[in-house]
Amino acid sequence: MDIRWHGERCRIFSDKDGTPLDSKRRADRLLSHIRYEIDHGLFDPKNYVKRELKALLFSNHIENWLGRQRLRVEAGEISREYLRSSSVWVRNYLIPFFGKRNIRDIHEGMVEDFLLQLPPRLSQKSRANIANLLHKVLRDAFRRHDIARIPDFPKIEVGESEIKWITPEEQAQVLSHVKSPIRKAFFLFLMHQGCRPGEARALRWEDINWKTQTVTIHAGMDQEFYRNSTKEKDIRILPLHPAVITGLKGLPRALSGYVFTYRGKPFQKKLTWRTWRSAAKKAGIDIAQYQGTKHSLGTWAVNSGVPLNIIQAYMGHKSSSTTKRYAKLQVESLKVMHREDSRAVEGQQDKKGGGN
Repeated sequence: MDIRWHGERCRIFSDKDGTPLDSKRRADRLLSHIRYEIDHGLFDPKNYVKRELKALLFSNHIENWLGRQRLRVEAGEISREYLRSSSVWVRNYLIPFFGKRNIRDIHEGMVEDFLLQLPPRLSQKSRANIANLLHKVLRDAFRRHDIARIPDFPKIEVGESEIKWITPEEQAQVLSHVKSPIRKAFFLFLMHQGCRPGEARALRWEDINWKTQTVTIHAGMDQEFYRNSTKEKDIRILPLHPAVITGLKGLPRALSGYVFTYRGKPFQKKLTWRTWRSAAKKAGIDIAQYQGTKHSLGTWAVNSGVPLNIIQAYMGHKSSSTTKRYAKLQVESLKVMHREDSRAVEGQQDKKGGGN
């Protein structure tokens, strides 16, 4: 609504309660009310404009958005880790640039300027994640009728991340520097069962079926909180590897019911990271825990000829594209190219020898 009042222009986007004028009918009703206020000397544009500016100020709007995400965390819809990273990006990048702007004034050029001014030290993946967060905030604002349209976003090209992996012999070297039997069993579990570290940290004794020698993966740790679902909301029943069975049977039972514990409580994320980093350093191998366990298992499986759909189901990949990354590491099967090349060279040499 665009009104001239005492020679000044007043743009009104919502009623006194902050409800957006998302339809002509709502705007007509408000206009009738404003005419009534004018006729009775009650109209004051500040009653509308100030409230509108406060509600749609980006810094206020994003705080309300974060508040809704906290409720979603409590409801188990999103992870605490997602909320943590989102909060960091909001504080460090979104609010400093958009904080004093009206969310309805954000347009394509402003989005492009924002992405261009992000610190050069950020990787393309981080830039894409921050852009996706802003797009999600605006998409939610559109769904709630706070804005009329979502600006177009430039595409950020993110190259494929390198998949690092190690051989079973190198894994054995790392494990040789892990002195604690329970921590060694934890890493063995990651190496052979293909689960995420958070899923292993959430493992409980009732999830293991000794009779069928299987384990059910159905939960995970969200930071240091037990979550009754995995990252992909799936349930996987996997056969236990013989080495894992041996490692698990030698572990003590904690009263908490968790399999991998330290002082009676489930392993914390930092404890597993530090233990792996220390052991890998002593072994002279530069590789992270996730790469040295889950990624390595996926690579071996591909090189052993295991079908990608089986690997996907075993490792709990939601998308087949995630599993297909391992297909690029078919080192053993690709060696056939070397053999064929060698045969071709030998054939040419034989022909030359025959001609002489």
